[in-house]
Amino acid sequence: MVTSPESSLIEPIRSAELESLFAGLPVAAFFATQLIHDAPLSAEEAGFIEDAVPGRKAEFATGRACARAAIAALGRSAPTIPVGEGRQPLWPEGITAAITHTRREGREFVAATAAWNDSGRLGVGIDAEVIQPLKDGVRDMLLVAEEIEMVEDLPADERDEGAIRVFSAKEAFFKAQYALTASWVGFGDMRLSGLDGSGELLETGALPALIVIERPILFRQVARDGLVISGVAVRRGPAP
Repeated sequence: MVTSPESSLIEPIRSAELESLFAGLPVAAFFATQLIHDAPLSAEEAGFIEDAVPGRKAEFATGRACARAAIAALGRSAPTIPVGEGRQPLWPEGITAAITHTRREGREFVAATAAWNDSGRLGVGIDAEVIQPLKDGVRDMLLVAEEIEMVEDLPADERDEGAIRVFSAKEAFFKAQYALTASWVGFGDMRLSGLDGSGELLETGALPALIVIERPILFRQVARDGLVISGVAVRRGPAP
């Protein structure tokens, strides 16, 4: 493992709140609110990130530290978490996991969740987003018409959070489904059933990549410290 001469005093923290986003699943979730600059990396991980700027290296290392802590809480280890062709983390056999990172007003938030996946039929996604205004063009790219209408029906001081709830849930879903389909899903391919912190992700059309995923597709969210944090778990259905 590659590490700095002095060990960091910062350690990822386990979060029951984040684990509650995956109710009914045996998951572990850890977060950090500071970058762990000297979090150890394997030679393979360090090689992947060696040309990045220091800040990106620290984000990467912190994400790996949170993921390793979550996997360890399940009784497994992940000495190295390589990067796949789609730039996704490659998890140990029997594990599915996800990492998220965001920054708000100079403060960092990094989190990871991991779950048992012995059957290879489970994918999980976690995503954290800063609650902030979206420019109209960005909002129209991320939200479909029904979601824009739901946001505009909110009180004016809740609309920014409403739009970010949509963005975050879709990001978490993308990570979860990619673990099973290795396919891209656009923001316009799914819509949220509501903006109250839990509900379903519904297809806006017939996307072939998602045929294998069981319905309903549920999401859960928490809003705290200026963030919306979303969790999504998806399962592969039985072969037709």
